[in-house]
Amino acid sequence: MKHLIPSIILLLCFGCSDHKTTSNNQTPDSVFGSKLIAADFLIYADSLTINEQTEQVKNSFDIYDERNYKILHIDAEELAEFNFDFFQPQLNEILGKRNFHLDVKATNNYETSHEVFLNGEKLKLFTNEELEKGDFLAKASRTFFKKLNEFLKKQHFKESFFLLYSDNDLQALLLTDKQFQIIAERYENEPIEIPYRP
Repeated sequence: MKHLIPSIILLLCFGCSDHKTTSNNQTPDSVFGSKLIAADFLIYADSLTINEQTEQVKNSFDIYDERNYKILHIDAEELAEFNFDFFQPQLNEILGKRNFHLDVKATNNYETSHEVFLNGEKLKLFTNEELEKGDFLAKASRTFFKKLNEFLKKQHFKESFFLLYSDNDLQALLLTDKQFQIIAERYENEPIEIPYRP
């Protein structure tokens, strides 16, 4: 009997290990990548690199290639400090693929008012209280992209901007709801990788 106990323990360990692997078995990136491509994720992608991008998305779920005209690096600090030249050219390149243009101008007193003009509409990016608390980076980013999404909705666009990460690493992704759901499902065990609405 003493000789059987270690064998039984080993069998139980391997059995539990196999069960854990099976129950936590993840769907391959190729499945999520194929779903994303079928949902028109690469519809605006650079035609010269479409084959390469298709392989990237299918094989490794690499959705962060700027040549797909879906993602751009924002840097929340640049946005909150009214340095729109950091990201505006690329933003308008992405929007231009959709026949939309965003004109961004800081107001004359932006340093005290924290206001900007988006396509002629005045928008307060953050308050003095948020500045003092240190919440202004996140607030400015969310306010800016929430307003941009309102413009896109008025023009009946199916895509809207989602944000990814924060602070200096802030990215913006232009997605349909279906594309967002696929990405969220792929990263359900890695919440930091899931884009969020502004």
